[in-house]
Amino acid sequence: MARDYYEVLELEKESSKEEIEKAYRKLALKYHPDRNTDDPKAAEKFTEITQAYEVLSDDNKRQQYDEYGFTEDDEGSGMHQYQMHNMDLNDALNMFMRSFGGGFGSIFGNEDDGMFSRRRPVAGDDRVLHVAITLEEAFSGVEKEIESSRLARCPECSGSGSRDGKAPVGCPDCGGAGQRRMVRRLGPVQYVTTTTCNRCGGEGSIIKDKCKNCRGAKRIRENIKKMAPIPAGVEPGNRLRLADLGDAGLRGGPSGDLYLIIDVEDHRFYERYGDDIKCEITITYPQAVLGTKVGVDTLHGPVELKVPSGTTSHTVLRLKGRGMPHLRNPHRFGHQFVKVKIDVPKGPSMKERSLLKKLRDLQGENRKFKA
Repeated sequence: MARDYYEVLELEKESSKEEIEKAYRKLALKYHPDRNTDDPKAAEKFTEITQAYEVLSDDNKRQQYDEYGFTEDDEGSGMHQYQMHNMDLNDALNMFMRSFGGGFGSIFGNEDDGMFSRRRPVAGDDRVLHVAITLEEAFSGVEKEIESSRLARCPECSGSGSRDGKAPVGCPDCGGAGQRRMVRRLGPVQYVTTTTCNRCGGEGSIIKDKCKNCRGAKRIRENIKKMAPIPAGVEPGNRLRLADLGDAGLRGGPSGDLYLIIDVEDHRFYERYGDDIKCEITITYPQAVLGTKVGVDTLHGPVELKVPSGTTSHTVLRLKGRGMPHLRNPHRFGHQFVKVKIDVPKGPSMKERSLLKKLRDLQGENRKFKA
């Protein structure tokens, strides 16, 4: 006599659908055949709990089961028959996959999605290329010639892989299924496993007379040259997309894209921080004390910077709007920040030493400084 389905899932009769779902997931993972290859009874247990879940998770089936139960008289026939051997392991595995919202790949890392996904159009892979530019080019924008390689659709066979243009024929090894099934029995349980067909690689078809240019691969390696526009304001690490310049797709799928990763070279004078620019200049001690105007280079061109009197070393002055353009608004600019350093000569001339001594005497050699 079969075990009670609530007992199989270790539940009470009043259990909710959420509790049934949770119990099934826990037990299905525990007794899955792929995790218990050394235990032949695991497959039988897995089928049993899957069978119990199929009944208790369905409101109509559960109501019929609760009303009529499971008796020996029902085991041979009738609408309330839920015998274990009437569900083979392959059906149980499929139901287990559906309950987890996908195939084994979502649980056990299997990348094979089955023959149906293999026959769908497949998009080509994207390509990535690093492009180095100067800070001045990032400021103004530039067109760069790029060279890349990709898998392009074979021009000789138009991507069919066939020398004479004829359509592929069904694979004789798998009968066009793309997969091969192996069936074995463990007691009353039928255990069905599927593997990708080695001959057709899961395509379900083969090319009899292959194209000499691509040897049936449908794609060939191609080198491309193209002028790529790089907008003003790009920063290191920005990605620019060139549509359809990646690998060609298969079975009518779209081509991938080419992504340009921007690398901006270091500059000898400027340092960049987002849209802002930083630099350093050096002035003399008298200029710092008395104040002055000095010429400063910017990416916009030279400008005159006013240094107030009494400026101390490492003071930072701002040149408004003299930085980098904003990538998405080229009419908006950052600022340029200028750090001012004071030059202290190591070997002053006799005349300079004489003047400095007079200044020292005027200020007082033992002048005190406030903290």
